[in-house]
Amino acid sequence: MKIFVVFVLLGTFLYEDVYSRKIVGLRHKPNNNKIVGGYNATIEQFPYQVLLIVSKGGEMYGCGGSIISNTVILTAAHCIAGASKVYVKLGATSPNVEGDTIASSKLTPHPNYSKRTQDYDIGIITLERPIKLDGVKTKIVRLADKDTQINPGQSVTVSGWGATSENGKGSDSLLAVDVPVVSNDECRRAYRSLTTRMFCAGVPQGGKDACQGDSGGPAVIKPDGIQVGVVSYGIGCARKGYPGVYTNVASVRDWIKQVSGV
Repeated sequence: MKIFVVFVLLGTFLYEDVYSRKIVGLRHKPNNNKIVGGYNATIEQFPYQVLLIVSKGGEMYGCGGSIISNTVILTAAHCIAGASKVYVKLGATSPNVEGDTIASSKLTPHPNYSKRTQDYDIGIITLERPIKLDGVKTKIVRLADKDTQINPGQSVTVSGWGATSENGKGSDSLLAVDVPVVSNDECRRAYRSLTTRMFCAGVPQGGKDACQGDSGGPAVIKPDGIQVGVVSYGIGCARKGYPGVYTNVASVRDWIKQVSGV
């Protein structure tokens, strides 16, 4: 019991230490990311959403992730590449005051992940112990299959605790935003290194986007809540002409299954 209490307190401390300052994750450095222009959400609406507190090289930062089995979290490779430990906060709208904390036992970024281009920006976190899935605040997300098509104009919903403004502080409470998918041709005007393992989403005038700290979090299609993307990178947050870039889950679906069994 004492060990459990200490671990819960550790999780709360880590959250407050990381998210009360401007160390709110990557979307990725130096092109940063949080939910901008979104709306208040609850964990019951997004029970697969988790917050990651990542320890790397003596520093700590926040990212997002999603529950894909009772022992596996899906996130972005750039969130965990080179990291020594990840603490997963789950089952909470406000992670600083509620929820469970589980540490990682293994971190597996995609072997082809490129820090320069952000290609294959997908990673797997194996947990030290199983999640108690209650179907209300903790639930497995349904992943897109490898044949899933994402079409321009289609709306995706992104959730997280990232910054609400560029270079701002992380949010204490879960937020979400709905953004339309942008065609690859249009997106390449902003990002020439776009690959077939990526897609873009955002509004032309800016104002709605993921931001620092949302990296690794899920992008889903409603109403079924199928996860089609993982928050990857972008120039700033919610800037005009610079949509957010997401890893296309369908394009890396075989690898996810190979590593996680899901």
